[in-house]
Formats: sequence, structure tokens, C-alpha cells
Amino acid sequence: MIKKLLISTVVLLIIGGSGAVVYGNPTDASTTQETKVEQETLKVLTPNRAVVTSDKNMVLSFTAPEGTTVTIDVYYNASVATSKQNYVAAYDPIEVKIGALQRGWAEVELRKGLNKIDFTAVYKDGGEDTISRTVEVKDMNDVKKQVEESIASTSSTERLKSIVNTENE
Repeated sequence: MIKKLLISTVVLLIIGGSGAVVYGNPTDASTTQETKVEQETLKVLTPNRAVVTSDKNMVLSFTAPEGTTVTIDVYYNASVATSKQNYVAAYDPIEVKIGALQRGWAEVELRKGLNKIDFTAVYKDGGEDTISRTVEVKDMNDVKKQVEESIASTSSTERLKSIVNTENE
């Protein structure tokens, strides 16, 4: 028993003591590799796609490069007809200046029915991006009914695909 313990300890010490050796060559101007720098842009985290909810209050979260000003415009559908939307501004735009954390948050109050949220980013260099999201606010009973109908009308394979592919939307 002691012999096995000593052998296993010695083996572990040998394995732990061995290190990797790395050799490097000096680089000069002709062999430097260009590194790709990804252009950071506005990304909306919440809501990440068009959603249906029963909660009128929503916290919006997004990321953008430092120094970017993000303006959030919230519109609600004032149209009585269901076939055509007539969006009206719900209230004054919200401006968020992005700091060192490169994240922004804002809480908005939505109205019952169809709401449209526009995120407009103005970058330091003057460039602009706009991302729109649609949020539908319904009563809890209406949400339950819609979920039940969607479950009954789609196959289990399609439901699994929609769950797996939520990041691609």
C-alpha cells in the first residue's frame, strides 16, 4: 500500500515538474502579421427579438463602444385596424451615454398592444446604426391562449428548432 502511494507520488511529481519549452523568433517589419480589429457596433441584448409579454415595464439592455450615444425611442400602435400600424411616440426619447463598461440600460413603460422600440447609436466617428424591436403587451389570458395555440399548431421538431435558434433571430 505504501509502495503504491510512493510510486504514484513520484509519478505525479515528474509529470507536474515537466514543463513546455517554447522558442520564438524575433520579428521584423516584413514579417509582421496584420491583426483584424473587429468594428464594435450596437448590440441589443434585451429584448433580443420580437416578443409578446404581459408585463408593461421592461428593462432594455444593450452594448456599444465607449463614447457612443444611444437614443431610445418608444412608439405605440394607435391604429384601430389590425392590418396597418400607425406608430405614435409614447414619450420623449431617452439618451444614454455609453461609458467604460460598454453597456447601457433603460427602463421603459409600454402600453397594451403593439409597441416599437428604436435604438439609434451615434458613434464617436459620426457613424449611425439603428435597431428596431417589436414588443406586444397582452393580458395574461391572451398570452396563455397564444402559447397554447402555437404549441398545438407546430410539430415538436419545429418547436425544438425555434428553441435552439433563438440567438440567430
